Amino acid sequence: MVGPSGDGVDRRPLLLLVRTWSWAPWVIGAMFVLRFVAVAGLRAYVYVDSGEYDRLDFTGHGRRPWGTPFLYGLVPGGPNRIVVAQALLGAVCWGVLALSAAAWFRTNAFRIGVSVTLLALGATTSITNWDAAKLSESLALSLTALVVAAWLNLVRRPVRATALLVVLATFPWMFVRQSLMPTAWMIVLVSAGAAILVWRRGGPAKLLAALSLSLLMLAALASFSYARNQEVVRENLTVIVANRVASDPTRLAWFQAHGMPTPASGDLGPDALRSDSAFAHWVGHVGRSTYARYLLTHPWYSATEPLSDLAGVRRSYGDEPAPQSTMLSPADAYGSSRAVIPELVEQALFDPGGTGAMISGIGLAVAWTVARWDRRQRRWIVPLAMIAISFLSLIVAWHGATPELGRLAIVGAVVLRFGLFLQLAALAEQEFLARRRSP
Repeated sequence: MVGPSGDGVDRRPLLLLVRTWSWAPWVIGAMFVLRFVAVAGLRAYVYVDSGEYDRLDFTGHGRRPWGTPFLYGLVPGGPNRIVVAQALLGAVCWGVLALSAAAWFRTNAFRIGVSVTLLALGATTSITNWDAAKLSESLALSLTALVVAAWLNLVRRPVRATALLVVLATFPWMFVRQSLMPTAWMIVLVSAGAAILVWRRGGPAKLLAALSLSLLMLAALASFSYARNQEVVRENLTVIVANRVASDPTRLAWFQAHGMPTPASGDLGPDALRSDSAFAHWVGHVGRSTYARYLLTHPWYSATEPLSDLAGVRRSYGDEPAPQSTMLSPADAYGSSRAVIPELVEQALFDPGGTGAMISGIGLAVAWTVARWDRRQRRWIVPLAMIAISFLSLIVAWHGATPELGRLAIVGAVVLRFGLFLQLAALAEQEFLARRRSP
């Protein structure tokens, strides 16, 4: 595992590699400065559900998991101290990600370019504004960056130490937001599939198998913990019925035919549904399974209905103004932050509400990958998996709730950018090296 491998990627430990990069301290230092300047002196934004993060509960009976309350318990002082703490933690996690991604590349120019790109992405206002909100999104974004970094190091250097770091990073990440659990189970399935594939090809699959089993146990533990308090799930399902089921007669008839009771008054608004005892019993016992059955038996609806909220639509003057959800580039800002990078750079990396660049980037990455599939490399595994998992997580998030879609989509939108940037950079470096070798 020491020195460059056959594909040119250096397999040495990350710390040894970083010591050879004279530019690495500047990247880390810039990340700390930018994240601090972005929110220093700004007040913490406190919302209705912010108080729920003051209660630390490891049993799962609380409405919120223990990840964010644990972080807040470590920070002395009032909410304004939390702003700086979240920014500094974000700088650490994003800095580790930038260096871990740089280690995947063979030329110094691409290493610096990738690390600076991730540095700039982590300093966009779409990311830093969450540091000023007393909510779980800032911690979710930071730990997501750390989990991705751990996977990049594992695939580059598959040893026990890097596998252990994946487990250590994933454990607190699973207990930050309930909405992360579908993504967590996707990661378990992908890791198990990778272990089976390596085993069938005669490779050493013990490490991957042990890692998959560990992640399976963590996901099961987190799911068991979340199952103890289903208030958020029941509320989301109630609003889904009111907004998406009741508005379509055919859909409503299907749910009624499969046992969903409705108030005798005929009122299918959220308040009426919450106050109806029969409907409340249905939601608490068989509502989720019925809803899952509908999604499985109506694949066209499941696959295409979220598309209208994934990307922005330029409306006609003849349409009435209506708020739009752009889950590929959420425009939601629950906190505030200063712009610390050039506006053109921010718009290119994460333009709030602008989805055209993302759609074009995804199309370019897919087309370029297919065209160079005969030159595929092992380092493509992580970015391609991130693109697929993040897109599926956005679809699942849409089906899991109706309000605050941008807030639910922020983690998936960021991971999609991770995968997209890394895959495009890997393809570009491959072309660069191929042309340099040719006469």
